[in-house]
Amino acid sequence: MTFKAKPVVKRAQRPSWEGQDRRNFYQNLGFGIIVVLAVIILIVAGVLSWYDEHLTPVASVDGQSITRDEFRDRYLIEQWRLDEAERQVRTAVVGGYLSEADAQSQLQTLAGARDSLASIALERLIDTKLQAKLAVEEGISATPEEVEAKLLEEATTPEQRHAWAIEVAPETDPGSVVPTSVQEAAARTAADQALKELLDGKAWEDVAVAVSTNTANAAQGGDLGWLQATETQLDTKLVAAIFAATVNTPTAVLEGADGVFRIGRVTEIVAEAVDEAYQAKLTNDKIELDKYRVVLLADLIHQKLEDKIVADVTKPGPQRQVQQIYVAEADPALGADAIKTRHILYSPKDDPSAASTVPEDDPSWKTAEDEARAAHAALVADPAQFDSIAREQSDEGSAKGPTGSGGKLPYFDSASGLDEAFKAAILVTGLKAGDILDPVKSAFGWHVIQIMYLPPDLDHLNALNTLADGGGDFAALARDNSEAASAGAGGDLGWIARGQLAESLIDAIFAAPIGRTSGVVTVEGDGLYLFKVIAEEVRAPEGGQLEELRASAFSDWYEAKKSAVTIVRDTSSSSIG
Repeated sequence: MTFKAKPVVKRAQRPSWEGQDRRNFYQNLGFGIIVVLAVIILIVAGVLSWYDEHLTPVASVDGQSITRDEFRDRYLIEQWRLDEAERQVRTAVVGGYLSEADAQSQLQTLAGARDSLASIALERLIDTKLQAKLAVEEGISATPEEVEAKLLEEATTPEQRHAWAIEVAPETDPGSVVPTSVQEAAARTAADQALKELLDGKAWEDVAVAVSTNTANAAQGGDLGWLQATETQLDTKLVAAIFAATVNTPTAVLEGADGVFRIGRVTEIVAEAVDEAYQAKLTNDKIELDKYRVVLLADLIHQKLEDKIVADVTKPGPQRQVQQIYVAEADPALGADAIKTRHILYSPKDDPSAASTVPEDDPSWKTAEDEARAAHAALVADPAQFDSIAREQSDEGSAKGPTGSGGKLPYFDSASGLDEAFKAAILVTGLKAGDILDPVKSAFGWHVIQIMYLPPDLDHLNALNTLADGGGDFAALARDNSEAASAGAGGDLGWIARGQLAESLIDAIFAAPIGRTSGVVTVEGDGLYLFKVIAEEVRAPEGGQLEELRASAFSDWYEAKKSAVTIVRDTSSSSIG
């Protein structure tokens, strides 16, 4: 048998150079991929870094973001404005229009603003976003021409006048806050006589020293310093008259909103001047004019909103004559034995602050005790006298007079830092509302104490509400219970217009029936209010009420709007770097 061998096929061998090329290809491909990935990572990192640096939100208003770029731009503009304000203060000092003392006060205010500039810039950006939305709702806008006019206004130093005033305030009876008609007439007569003497040629300084009741500056002739027409710290009638007056000619007698009679005069006038280099200063200090105009637009929107809201609340409309009882919010950490009291203090030599230095055998201690015991006997016979006696006789200064506390004290408990004798007397178990304690001697004198009530305040005010609506004397309830300055006047707030108080209080006042109470209104972080509405009329705001509305109407309206939106602040991102 023959075996035929199977031929062996020899496999072709790849050249070594082919394997080497393949390896090089894959190495190069891998390296290339790594390079591409590295470049992509660098690009992504750069984009993220750029986003973080420029577009990261530092705050949002109802979901509308404020970026770091917007924040940085506003910060630099506010910083520039502070720099410019400081330059103007120093220029005014050099020009003699501002005293060193006033200049230092203004510079300290500017320094304080610098310390919190980041938060100021952020809050103004938030206000800009929100007020832009509110402006649309109120039909308010501003034109480019108005923005340019605003820029020119900023570059203009307003007219200034060196002003003086003679003031004659009516006298008031002890314990009264308002003068009688006779006292008002006497003050008017004195002011009219002073004006006649001035017109007859008598020296202004002599009349000021002899007549002015403002003793703080009468010796300086009533010098008010240099004023601008936008001055808000002085009576508005006086400022208007001063800027209508001719040099060295006294104004007419002006009755201010505060009841004071004034005569003004002007001795020097500096005309307004435009800083032609204002825009150049902005540019030289690296402030972009277009971005500055955006801020001016926001300023205009703010001013137009304020003007509209103030105009709305100061026009004739329904007003209500109101009495009030107010109790401040109690400390939530009060102990179980907390109690609220009021007292009348009789101190040796009528001086509580020095009582601890008066020897025990000094006759003034016995005098104080006798006065306390006499008051105690009168109050046991008629507890309703407590408020009036406290306001007239107490040696505690804050208790006295029509705007005093009437001796009312906050809650005290066993943990309170209080004179031990006083504390021991008021924390006796079993005391009840209305109890009048035997006179108590402390380090400050002799006290006549009445227990007012136990917490909570809400229960007590609800009880007062029931009493008032049942025919109780609301004025007497206010004098005995209210902690507001109006308590001494029976809680009388006068006529109240919309916009004059916080919205929650106004709503309660205008919802109450005429002749009835509002029900207790609780304001978190403040206290409890109970109002009685006496009457309603359509009235135009006037006098102090008008000034109050002008000063607070917009801020009250805007704060309510601001609290109603969702605002997120990222303080970790709101920094300049």
